[in-house]
Amino acid sequence: MTIPLRFQQVGSYPYPVPTNGSGTAMTACRRNNDPALAFLTQTGQDDEIVFLHLHLAVSVEDGRVPTPPNRWIIQGLCYQKSTDRLWASENFTASAVGQHGLNLIAVDPSTGAEVQAVGVSGASGKGLAFNGAFFVRSDGSTLAALTLGGASLGSTPVPAGATVHGLAAAGAFYVAADKSQDRLLVLGPFGGLVAECTSVPGTAGGMEAVAYDNISDFQYLSQIPTANGAPGPVGSLEHPDTPWNPSPWLRRHNIYIANETDQTIYFGYLWN
Repeated sequence: MTIPLRFQQVGSYPYPVPTNGSGTAMTACRRNNDPALAFLTQTGQDDEIVFLHLHLAVSVEDGRVPTPPNRWIIQGLCYQKSTDRLWASENFTASAVGQHGLNLIAVDPSTGAEVQAVGVSGASGKGLAFNGAFFVRSDGSTLAALTLGGASLGSTPVPAGATVHGLAAAGAFYVAADKSQDRLLVLGPFGGLVAECTSVPGTAGGMEAVAYDNISDFQYLSQIPTANGAPGPVGSLEHPDTPWNPSPWLRRHNIYIANETDQTIYFGYLWN
């Protein structure tokens, strides 16, 4: 039985870089050892990865880095904690300076330098997640598990009727952005549907990317964020000692959703 969930929105940020709607990717990561949201969207010129401070009431940037040279179409981002690397899913491109195949690109979040490239097979990748042991990549209709060296570990179809454009590792689960049905899906370790949320904020059809904050220590985060991260009054929803209401599903967490139609990043948590 699929568990029905709701989304409790606690904030939103405008896109830090305008996009024409061709592709957005996000992931939670560390930058200079601080929790950050890495945001990338496709533009008509050289792209940048923008880092935003997590769980603030207002959008605050923590720097930008250019994407590696000649990596033109990137539609998935994830983070490898053990090596402090961003990994990006590069799709096939053809240009005047040559053709690029399907790759996973490792990027230094401090400099934007490419530190590794791994060739992969299969269709283009719209979503990318890393669970600490291997990658999971979505082309929209199929989830493919890949080793750190790019070898296939197997694949499975996404849940019936779904089109997964965004994917994020969330502990033992994955959170997937189902663009076609405007819902968040919680998937088990082998891709089975565990729970779904149909109360997703934003304009229908615009959800393109999702990020799960597995970087912050939620023991010290309040339900409602403040502008500077300092706790609010004791007993308020801006204070970390106050229980969250409604109570989050499983445990405290934040999920970030990028809606390209609205040019807005919404964030909040799941509850039932």
